[in-house]
Amino acid sequence: MQDVKRQYYKRMGLGLLAYSVLLLASIQLTSAYPDALWRFPVALAPMAPFVYGIFACVRYVQSIDEFQRIVALEALAIAFGGTAAITFGYGFLELAGLPHVNWTFVWVVMGVCWLLGDVVAHRRYR
Repeated sequence: MQDVKRQYYKRMGLGLLAYSVLLLASIQLTSAYPDALWRFPVALAPMAPFVYGIFACVRYVQSIDEFQRIVALEALAIAFGGTAAITFGYGFLELAGLPHVNWTFVWVVMGVCWLLGDVVAHRRYR
């Protein structure tokens, strides 16, 4: 089981590193050349490692035992609901005057909710 988790962390870490580098480069290039025709594919470049991260998650879930899948499913259910509640709530607060937040932050909210959901799910089954 530790090998599966280690492999997952390695794949996800590589994906996050590549995503971060491409995101920073993408922001710099699209800001520096706002009228260039190539700005659209450059803006989407960070999506390649993002998709790689999705496949890393799926592969991890396929590699774990049934108990761990139950924990992962519960954590994802908590993350799904938590993300919906937070983003909908903030959307209503935007109508009341709070500043608009870029959609790319939704993944950050989902990731934090997933980590919290994982903690809750693991504690529940101890």
